[in-house]
Amino acid sequence: MAKTAVVVDKEYLKHQPGASHPERPERVQVLLDLAESLDGAKFQLLPPLAAKRADIEATHGKDHVKLIESTAQHNRFALDGDTITCRDSYGVSLLAVGGFLRVLDALAAQECRNGFALVRPPGHHALRDRAMGFCLFNTMAIGAEYLKRNHGAKKILIMDWDVHHGNGTQDAFYDDPSVLFISTHQYPYYPGSGAAKEVGSGAGEGFTINIPLPAGCADPEYAQAFHDIVVPAAEKFAPDWILVSAGFDPHRRDPLGGMGVSDAGFAYMAQRLLGLADKFTAGKIAFLLEGGYDLAGLRGSVSAVLETMQPGAAPASDAPKLSDSQIAPLIRHIQQLHERYR
Repeated sequence: MAKTAVVVDKEYLKHQPGASHPERPERVQVLLDLAESLDGAKFQLLPPLAAKRADIEATHGKDHVKLIESTAQHNRFALDGDTITCRDSYGVSLLAVGGFLRVLDALAAQECRNGFALVRPPGHHALRDRAMGFCLFNTMAIGAEYLKRNHGAKKILIMDWDVHHGNGTQDAFYDDPSVLFISTHQYPYYPGSGAAKEVGSGAGEGFTINIPLPAGCADPEYAQAFHDIVVPAAEKFAPDWILVSAGFDPHRRDPLGGMGVSDAGFAYMAQRLLGLADKFTAGKIAFLLEGGYDLAGLRGSVSAVLETMQPGAAPASDAPKLSDSQIAPLIRHIQQLHERYR
């Protein structure tokens, strides 16, 4: 039976944005420790390979890649107030992108049943020509474009459940009808984008769905968003690949977020997406680590998702009870916004 592919590597520890920075090497260290405890009968650890320049330039252009490469000449380089590099950051970023592409290649070759790239730095804030929000290269956007060029993907669903809106990923595909981008995120919050009215443009109008949740939302609200919006939209789109920007900063322990999601809440969201993958993509679904800054919350949530990725995981009926109060007006508003695209 095919296993779940997992990419995680000690090389990811070498990106050092600073001792007090939230996006610290310990995030990967706890996941390296977790990987050592995984059942070899269920999981296959894959070593990352550095991404080719051309694959990154296809999304970011040559000038941005040269800029990030140039930071390797400095012990410390501030791309903005939050996004700091060291001499190893460029090389680590190549391995982060390459780790995700490694999972995608394994899925395309049917060498694994699904996969999770536990890499850093994160990527979903990076714009074509700008690093921001701890992100140097937009690994998710690069991966989606890679699937189109190399594996014939025609319809890609990108689900982003990070507490921060994935502005870089949205921007990359805002006018692209071959990518359905759906984001649940705390709003208003960094980076300030992700209002419900942002639905795409041109040929891509209706293929961006933002679910801007108020602070304090927990498992019931996320379950309702998935039940009422995410799953129906995905079923209508009928993707041939599903990619997940899995940020764990909506966790109730996270110091950067204001949400209340539990380990079980993340498992529920993963399970709904895995069900969609079984129905539409022949199981082709890949998870990519984005945020998540409380170490215990990160390890527990990743572990819960990895277990859910296995055959025989608890059914979605064991999910948190759906909420019908706090976000019901928001849900109705989003549904009405997108009715014209049905």
